[in-house]
Parts: sequence; structure tokens; C-alpha cells
Amino acid sequence: MKEKEFFICRHCGNVAVKVVDKGPKLVCCGDEMQALKANTQDASQEKHVPAVKVDGNRLEVNIGSVDHPMTEEHHIAFIFVQTDKGGMKKDLPIDGKPFASFCLDDEKAVAVYEYCNLHGLWKLEL
Repeated sequence: MKEKEFFICRHCGNVAVKVVDKGPKLVCCGDEMQALKANTQDASQEKHVPAVKVDGNRLEVNIGSVDHPMTEEHHIAFIFVQTDKGGMKKDLPIDGKPFASFCLDDEKAVAVYEYCNLHGLWKLEL
């Protein structure tokens, strides 16, 4: 299965995931969006690497072995679970917990991504 590709606009901060690749580059604010590479920022891994627990068909994702801050200035914007059939994304509220639960049904999770507004994209392969 092909790894999902994430992109960011260096002007406004929009983040996009490429669902289908038909060739053209993604553009935002008049410029080509830049690819985000997971786990490349210099930041504490214990607050950024997703921690995953599977309970039947339920996948629980907590960001970090130590809870990540959730403030306007520093927060986890979303969690994305890549599965063998596609993927699922949940946006996190700034005043909430760095946690999300996903129902997998007949899908198998293969990777979990999270996006920190200060430290970029992080990934855990399953």
C-alpha cells in the first residue's frame, strides 16, 4: 500500500492529504504546496509519536506517552489513520485532549499520523 502524502502551504498553513495522484502539483495561495515528511522535526518524541491501543475493531490513539499540550499556540490539529482500504481523519478541538477513537470495521490500520501546529507531521507505522 502506498504511503499517504501530506502537503503544507508555506503562506497560510493549509495542510492537505493527496487522496488520488493524477500528476498535477497541489497549489495554494498561488504557490506549489510543499511535501511534509513525518518525524523530521527536532521535538520531543514522547509528546509527538502516536500511542495506539486496539480493542476489537476500535483503535484508540493518544498523542505521546506524555500528553501533548492543547493550546491555541501549540496543539495537535488532527489525527489520520491510514488503513488497508484508505484512511480516516479526525480534527481535534484545541481545548480538548490529544486523543481520538476510530472504528475500523473490516479495515486494518497500517499507520497513524498526527499534525502538530509547531512541530509538523509525526507517524507511527503499525
